[in-house]
Amino acid sequence: MKPPVGRRRGHGNPLFRVSSFYSKLRIILVLLAFVAILPPLFFHFRLRRFHQTQLSRCGWLNNPPLVCAHGGDSTSAFPNTMSAYGFALRSQVDCIEIDVSRSSDGVLFALHDRH
Repeated sequence: MKPPVGRRRGHGNPLFRVSSFYSKLRIILVLLAFVAILPPLFFHFRLRRFHQTQLSRCGWLNNPPLVCAHGGDSTSAFPNTMSAYGFALRSQVDCIEIDVSRSSDGVLFALHDRH
């Protein structure tokens, strides 16, 4: 015998309504769990890839360039003088660039401007 038109089988049964409610609740909980887990996973892999890209582009961040004083600390003393070198050393630079020249008799000397 066919159920009456407009009514589906089992809708009048209270057990069917309870099991339908729990199946819908289960689907909602699974969707909520999926929505709660998906963004952290997405951002974990996205940020890891971003970090790797940054390291490949900016590898010098792990090994930064040297800070070199040109002619010593030329803002506080004349370039290529002992006082300029002293200022540069006290400012803890990595290196000091010195303009070295050789005289006609072979002696080395520091001279900033040869003109």
